[in-house]
Amino acid sequence: MPKISEEKRQARQAQILNAATRCFARDGFHRTSMEDIVRESGLSPGAIYCYFRGKHDMVEAISAERHARDQALLADLISSPSLSEGMDQVAHALSQMLQDPKERQRRKVSIQFWAESLHDARIRKVADRGMRQRDRLTAALKNAQKKGEIPGSLDADSVSRVMFALLQGFILQQAWEPGLDIPAYVTTAMALLRSAFSQPGHNPSRRYRKTTLMAAPQVS
Repeated sequence: MPKISEEKRQARQAQILNAATRCFARDGFHRTSMEDIVRESGLSPGAIYCYFRGKHDMVEAISAERHARDQALLADLISSPSLSEGMDQVAHALSQMLQDPKERQRRKVSIQFWAESLHDARIRKVADRGMRQRDRLTAALKNAQKKGEIPGSLDADSVSRVMFALLQGFILQQAWEPGLDIPAYVTTAMALLRSAFSQPGHNPSRRYRKTTLMAAPQVS
């Protein structure tokens, strides 16, 4: 049997995961069978099982891809000259990302994985890996406090939880209401964070006061 190239291997794996994502988004995790994924992918059962032993393996792979995208966004925030500029950049990227129908579909599947993680130990481990990314955000907030960009009185761990909750809550609401106004939500969320980071008695740096979080471009 001829050896498949790495490029073709990755393309085949993406084909399978895309098919699984469509099935999970349309029919739900439990209602989707391996046969459904085989049919959706257009591949043979043997081709599918060469890459994944079952749905749980696919969940891990789909989640790993999402975590990698989220890690890249966090890296952009952390590497920015200031927290406010990093927040601008990440909010802008998320605003565009969440208007992509394929990304909406992937996030809709993520909600199912969140629910499954409450009862399924294997999926919970996958979810925990994603949640550990919050540690990097907490560290970035503490660093911003040291530089005087945000009030030292704020609990950085709690702030990072609130920031994650703003995104997770939006993803859930968007699944319920696909027509939800993304720019308006992002603008409002950023205004709430700006307000929290500019508490009475705190004198943020000039850079922070000057920066405007125009995070969400208007999209027709």
